[in-house]
Amino acid sequence: MTWKHLGSVVNPVSGRAGSRKLPVYSVTKHAGFVPSAEYFKKQVFSHDLSTYKVVERGQFAYATIHLDEGSIGLAPERCIISPMYTVFSIDDSRVDPRYLIRYLKSPAALAQYARLGRGTAERRKSISLDALGRLDLPLPPLPEQRRIAAILDEADAIRDLALRQLGKLQALFAEAFEWTRAESSAECVVNDVVTRISSGKSIVGGSDEESAARVLKISAVTSGRFRESEAKPLPSGYAPPAEHYVRQGDLLVSRANTAALVGASAYVWSEPVEPRVLPDKLWRLTLKDAVEPVYLQAVLSDPGFRNEVSRRASGSGGAMKNIGQRDFLSIPIRIASRESQLSFVHRVRELRRDESLATARLAQLDALFASLQHRAFLGEL
Repeated sequence: MTWKHLGSVVNPVSGRAGSRKLPVYSVTKHAGFVPSAEYFKKQVFSHDLSTYKVVERGQFAYATIHLDEGSIGLAPERCIISPMYTVFSIDDSRVDPRYLIRYLKSPAALAQYARLGRGTAERRKSISLDALGRLDLPLPPLPEQRRIAAILDEADAIRDLALRQLGKLQALFAEAFEWTRAESSAECVVNDVVTRISSGKSIVGGSDEESAARVLKISAVTSGRFRESEAKPLPSGYAPPAEHYVRQGDLLVSRANTAALVGASAYVWSEPVEPRVLPDKLWRLTLKDAVEPVYLQAVLSDPGFRNEVSRRASGSGGAMKNIGQRDFLSIPIRIASRESQLSFVHRVRELRRDESLATARLAQLDALFASLQHRAFLGEL
C-alpha cells in the first residue's frame, strides 16, 4: 500500500456565486451534501448569496470547524454553499472520488483530524486545506480504489436498507394505535382507569459505581421506552423498600421534567437485568383490570394528552415543570373496547419482535461495514 499526503492530490477552489442562481446546499456529517431548504425546517442560509462558494459536481467541501465530526461531502450537482465551508477539487487521474470520500469519513481519517486543527481547547479547532493536506492517505492504484469503493458502497446500501426497514417498523406502532383509536371508545378521565399512583423517594446519588442496584433518572422514560441504563448509584447503606423496585409490567410516568417532556411514560416489557429503584419523580400506575397497560401507555403518549399535561403542569419559564396527581388524574382520555385493546397489544408484541430482529440485523451490518472499512484502508480487502 502506497501512502501519500492528501495535499498531493487536491487543489483549493474559491469561486463565488455573485449573481448566479444555483441551488443552495449544506454539508452534514451523516448525509454529506443536502439541499438546505429540504434538510432544515427553516431557511438557514443568507438572503444575500453573492459571497457563497460555487461547488461543481464531483468537488468536495467540508465544514472547517466540524470536520472532526465527519462533516464532509461530495457535490452531486453544481451548487453553492456557505463561505464557512472549505472547497477543493481532486486529481482524478490519481484518486477516485468515491474512494476518497469513504476514506475521509472513515474512523482512520477522523482520528487524525484532531492533530491537524488549530484553536484553543475551549473552542472547536479549525482545519484549513493546507492543514488537511498533511493527512496521510492510503493510495493504491485506481482500479483497486474503485473496487474498494464499490464494495463499501454496496455494504452501505444494504445497511441503509436495513435502517429504513427498521424505521418503517417503528412507524407501524403509531399506525396500530391510530386504528385502535378509530374504534368505538369511551370517554373518561385518567382517574377512571387508575387505582393507585406510587413512587419512590428523593435520593441523592451515591458514589458506589460497583453496586448493581441503582435509582432511575427521569430520563429512563423520556424517550417513550424504558431505559434501565439511565440510572445512578444508590447511597451507600441505603436499602430501598421492596415496593420501590421496578418490575416487569410496570407502567411508569414522569411527573416532572421540562414542559415538552413532563408526563413522558414507558412500559417495562421485561424484568430489569439489574435491580432498579423508583425515584420520587417517577410514578408507577396501577390500573384496573379492564385496561391494558401497553395500550394505556400509547394513550398517554398521544400528543394531545402530552400537551394537556404540559398545560396543567406548574413551573415558570424554562424551569422544571411538575404535575400533581389530582391534575394528572383529571385529564380526559378515550379508552377503546377491551377487544380492541387486546388486538393492539398483540400487534405491538409482533412489531416488537420484528423490530428486535431488525435491530440485531442492523447491528451485524454495522459491525461488518466497520470491519470492511478497517481492512480496506490497510490494503487487506
